[in-house]
Amino acid sequence: FLYDSDAYDDELPDWKTVEGKPHLVVPYSLANNDGKFGSGFFATSDDYFAWHKDAFDMLYAEGKTQPKMMSVGLHMRLIGHPARAAGLARFLDYVQSHEAVWVARRLDIARHWMAMHPHGA
Repeated sequence: FLYDSDAYDDELPDWKTVEGKPHLVVPYSLANNDGKFGSGFFATSDDYFAWHKDAFDMLYAEGKTQPKMMSVGLHMRLIGHPARAAGLARFLDYVQSHEAVWVARRLDIARHWMAMHPHGA
């Protein structure tokens, strides 16, 4: 495996040593996750957008002085409904209206972290 995301213990990727070998962990978060539709926490696309916008705004402000990563969990069976997807579309448009923001897959983040923050550096 290039990395794993079976960790909720941090906000940024981190190196662990597993059986004497370096292992990259790209953390996952339930905080910004469309699973909240299934629990009833999000009822509308506006709920989804407002929650994610607030999280992004806080991280964007904090990111001016230190690195930040916002993990957004998406599941086809949840966010894939048209009325819910509208909130995601608004959120992505909002995020992309800001400077110095990178929307990436975990794989892209892992490759970036390996190149910029190699194990033991």
